[in-house]
Amino acid sequence: MREIVFHTQTSEKTGVVIENNRINEYVIERPGVKALSGAVFVGRVQNIDHGLQAAFVDIGQGQNAFLRKPAIPWAKESIHTTLKEGEYLFLQVIKESKGNKGPQVSADITLPGLYTIYQPYGRKTSISKKLTPSATTHLQSELEEILSPVEGCIIRTAAADVNPVQVIKEMELLKEQWLRITTEQLTKPPRLIWKDEIIPDQLIRKFPLKSLETIIVDGVEESEQLKNTYPSIKDKISWKPKRTNEVARRLQDLQMEIINSRLEIEGGIEIVIEVTEAMTVVDVNSYKYKGKAFSNSQTLDVNRRAGKEILRQLRLRNISGIIMVDFISMKDNSAEEQLLNEMKNFAKQDLVRTQILGITRLGIMEMTRKNEWMSPLQLLQENPEPVLTVETAVFRLERELLFGVGKNQEAILLCINPQLKIVKKQLLSDSISSKIPQELFVREDPSVSHYQIELEGSVDMIRETIHKRGYHVDNLF
Repeated sequence: MREIVFHTQTSEKTGVVIENNRINEYVIERPGVKALSGAVFVGRVQNIDHGLQAAFVDIGQGQNAFLRKPAIPWAKESIHTTLKEGEYLFLQVIKESKGNKGPQVSADITLPGLYTIYQPYGRKTSISKKLTPSATTHLQSELEEILSPVEGCIIRTAAADVNPVQVIKEMELLKEQWLRITTEQLTKPPRLIWKDEIIPDQLIRKFPLKSLETIIVDGVEESEQLKNTYPSIKDKISWKPKRTNEVARRLQDLQMEIINSRLEIEGGIEIVIEVTEAMTVVDVNSYKYKGKAFSNSQTLDVNRRAGKEILRQLRLRNISGIIMVDFISMKDNSAEEQLLNEMKNFAKQDLVRTQILGITRLGIMEMTRKNEWMSPLQLLQENPEPVLTVETAVFRLERELLFGVGKNQEAILLCINPQLKIVKKQLLSDSISSKIPQELFVREDPSVSHYQIELEGSVDMIRETIHKRGYHVDNLF
């Protein structure tokens, strides 16, 4: 069973999914950070690419959105006979923007509820096979009365657990909502006209209702609002400040876990997760058995436990795209096959589509995971700039002083990090100051990264500067 805990009182809103007392999913919404998945816009077609059979559409977000022909329900044989440049149309974001690429959009709008999904341009009705034949027949009859031939809908599996009257009522409310959105929000296109909030709406709808044990909110008003929005599950929604406070205290440690590329799990297993632009690479090590030979059963056991945690981390960090996992090598083909099957079973617990594709000749397991929302890694972690080693900085400084700076000057004032001075003594037997014609004045400053050429000029000018600023300098370096 699942528990969802929302924190909405703070500036940063969060939602966590707890299963067996472990946080397995973590969603963040921050002011100023655009999460557009599910949002509906009025967009203006900027240009049409005949080769790609796609259009680039201005939705008022800076980057043009990308609209493929298959994502247009009324599409004709060619994109240029379906759309015209300058045309306005309703679009929904189905994939967030990434880097220089704008968001991907669809003209097949969906307004989701707990039991139904309304599609204003869907043109067909799909009903879950989990419903009984009598319920299906009844719903089809009712839907024909309230939906035009252009409209469509999806009746979700959750509808099997409620009265068909409740399902139809929700569909009618979603239809009314769409009418209200499209008649009241059309000023100054292109623009956003409706946003499907990830917290709390999308996160609640993500899971089968039967699997949700409790939904806990940190505010009384927010709790009541949620009950009014989802009256059929109001008994599962509650305000429990003690529980939300307890979970909030766990978030600090959770964030450190998420940004750490290395994690240890029980049994002496280390997992290293490196996210790159092209793919995510995962390595499995077992330091407990370092220097010892593994039996086939031990190898399989370690890989099995590592695999389960890897799939949890993919959910927790919301990692998508190509994923390559380097498990501990298994010489037994049957053990590889067993691990592959178990990983496929573990992946079924993730409601975001995760495919286990196989094991390559190099023993690397190939996986893919669908993109959903924004990864917390993008918000929590800053991408560090490449940093040179101190040893490299020493050799760069030597080269710069010998061949670069101060060629036409009498003196140089150099500021260095104390650590660089220590490493320089270890690496260079001769002083650099004895190799250059300029007089070298060196001062130490822990706040400087490696070194900085502070001043070049006459000896008198640099001596005066040192005196005015009260520097302690050394002439031998």
